[in-house]
Amino acid sequence: MQYPQVSTLALTRLLSSTLLALAVLTASSPNTHAATHKRLLSYYPEWAKGQTPPYRAAQIPYTKMTHIAHAFLLLDPAGSGKLTIPSGFVEPLLISRAHAAGVKVMVSIGGGDPVQGNAFAKMAAHPAYRALFIKNVFNFVKANGYDGVDVDWEVPVAPHDTQNCVMLMQAMRVQFPAPKYLLSMAIPSDPRSYGSGFDVPSLAPNLDFINVMTYDFHGPWSDHAGHNSPLFLNPADPGQEGSLADSMDLFANTYGVPAAKLNVGTAFYGYEFDGAQDLWNYCANCATTTSSWNYGTYIKQRISAQGWVAFRDNVAKAPYLLYQGRSGGLGFLTYDDATSTFTKGNYVLGTRNFGGVFMWSLDADYDGKSQDLLDALHRAFIKY
Repeated sequence: MQYPQVSTLALTRLLSSTLLALAVLTASSPNTHAATHKRLLSYYPEWAKGQTPPYRAAQIPYTKMTHIAHAFLLLDPAGSGKLTIPSGFVEPLLISRAHAAGVKVMVSIGGGDPVQGNAFAKMAAHPAYRALFIKNVFNFVKANGYDGVDVDWEVPVAPHDTQNCVMLMQAMRVQFPAPKYLLSMAIPSDPRSYGSGFDVPSLAPNLDFINVMTYDFHGPWSDHAGHNSPLFLNPADPGQEGSLADSMDLFANTYGVPAAKLNVGTAFYGYEFDGAQDLWNYCANCATTTSSWNYGTYIKQRISAQGWVAFRDNVAKAPYLLYQGRSGGLGFLTYDDATSTFTKGNYVLGTRNFGGVFMWSLDADYDGKSQDLLDALHRAFIKY
């Protein structure tokens, strides 16, 4: 069979066109992170390096997340706008490895310490202190290669903190313009009862996203044993404290925040209520008989072991443990396992089409070898 002759010039053009098409195809086939507009953000606390087993930048599986919030850069307690950098906080390996994997790293400022909350209130109320704070944060971000800032003010209180908080974040946005820099806030699950100074509708336009802390629905402050981070509210809950789904409705429907701007949180830790015999049992003094434990080094080892028996609340979609051992005493342990974590991720990213998920905290499910909860959250994330 004879083939038509092709000139060298035509062949060269054909080859060039083919190579160009392949290049375009390759460029349009990005990695998992770039292929999705969804976010999987991980809070990485600096003190994880000192826990047992230690968790450092070298242990982080960067391919299983899109963003890292490095916690916490601290305000000077006087609220003067100066910053306190914890010893050993800066980890150049964190930035270099994250960026190599296409992961953005934000520095998270503040945290749950009431000292930090008071410092935020003092700083935000004073224009000169606000300006100095923003300048110091910007210099820190630029000097250390961070991609943005996450503000964790726990918590502004209405009415005196409300407008100061809004003005602070407006000024932060000016100093950290999008899209060059990311700007976010961590906000409690229901600011109407905790964090009344958050004017969420006014804050949202200044932020790339909000990390809604949908955990701590029950804990040492409660008067009964209940779920730490339930997906749905169980009508049997004596206090009707809420749920992840309730918070999603609040932020999206009541506050009007676009779903794409909302990250919803899950917990890699739980609470043990000593003396509680069952779910919803009242405790005489939860404050002194309730302890927080990480999943990887404490809870995981007790699932259907060491005298603990696993149960599941099929309404709340939440697991829990009851102590039924022979050593005496009673106990209730609320936590999330791989099943509930995957279910949450699937609901948030798929069913509700929200912008992202995150956890507090990245290190807490590490047992020295594996991270069951992170793996489960990532399995849900890659579906979308």
